[in-house]
Amino acid sequence: MKSTLLHVKRFAQITDAQIEFGDLTVLVGPQATGKSLMLQFLKLALDRPVISRSLWRTGFPRFREQHQLAATFLGEGYEKCFNSQTRASLGTKNILRQEGRSSGRKPRVFFIPAQRVVSMANGWPKSFAEYGPGDPFVVREFSQQIFEAFGRGLGKDGAPLFPNPDRLKAPIRKSIEQSIFHGGSLVLRQDGARKQLTVRYSRRARSLNRSTVSGRLQSKGDVSLPFLEWSAGQREFTPLLLGLYQLLPGGKVSKHPDYRWAVIEEPEMGLHPKGINSVMLLVFELLYRGYKVAISTHAPYVLELVWAIQRLRESRIPKKKRAALLLKALDNPGTALKKVAATLLKKRIKVYALTFGKNGKYSCTDISSLDPSDENEQISGWGGVSSLSGLVSEAVAKGAR
Repeated sequence: MKSTLLHVKRFAQITDAQIEFGDLTVLVGPQATGKSLMLQFLKLALDRPVISRSLWRTGFPRFREQHQLAATFLGEGYEKCFNSQTRASLGTKNILRQEGRSSGRKPRVFFIPAQRVVSMANGWPKSFAEYGPGDPFVVREFSQQIFEAFGRGLGKDGAPLFPNPDRLKAPIRKSIEQSIFHGGSLVLRQDGARKQLTVRYSRRARSLNRSTVSGRLQSKGDVSLPFLEWSAGQREFTPLLLGLYQLLPGGKVSKHPDYRWAVIEEPEMGLHPKGINSVMLLVFELLYRGYKVAISTHAPYVLELVWAIQRLRESRIPKKKRAALLLKALDNPGTALKKVAATLLKKRIKVYALTFGKNGKYSCTDISSLDPSDENEQISGWGGVSSLSGLVSEAVAKGAR
């Protein structure tokens, strides 16, 4: 098996960072510490020939100088971040070598960027060419992938994009419905040549969901809400869901024939904790189907789930009971997802904290144990994700004496 040790040195804010990717890899840390850059370098390393071909086909020149392809891939402004000491490698592979020959193969990494909401201009994805030449490649490619999915018939003839009985396991669909759409259906509406995604609340759905947002929409008939009238969570979640549909095909096909990796930046954006739980169910479904997954996050709940998996794996109780307890932690008791839970307990999970210390020194630390009693503050404080909660608890404890 090829090495998945990514090493980036002397680039932008990254002084020296090494990340060994597992089946699931989680990157945490404050803003502007290089989490996105590390994930994009992973994409560049694994899909470099495909990226080169995509750029060339849309008008970019053949890159012959060191760093030029990488700078264009990352986006405007990054050209000046490269210097003679910059290094980037995956295993023994130099990511920054000269371009060489492009390849006709398909991409292996499906990248869902943090800026995914910009891919949906008023409820419809933009094509690769509609972006500016300085925009990040991962944003342009993601938008193009959703655009092409609709071209292949996604949402054709008014078939609901969500909920769809042929897509996702029933408990995952139920979790998404209860935490994000609340009785609404995600539908592609077409008026002449104009296409637009809408969230539709039927009169019947509203009558059955009086306690939810759908029950408070006052109308005698169906209500269709355009993109800009959705909740912030719905706007953030929908492109993520449509992206993951490419990796989670319906029917008897379990995986996409080409993609091997899923990268998701900040899956929690705009979501209530219950919505984050729904997204993590999707992440765990990806792992169950055999993909490798890498995410960046600021959400303590994501690390709480990872910590639960780690602790239950080390438990001496029977394996079936471990899986049952994990499902209970995921707010999905029952047996429908038992195979997913059992698979999770076997997966190799890595967690890294990318931070600046009090002295301003940059660090990339393996905190995979998430041991709250560890002497290393990065490990015990989960890369700073739980540090403020600790301060609040300490203040309250002192005040109660």
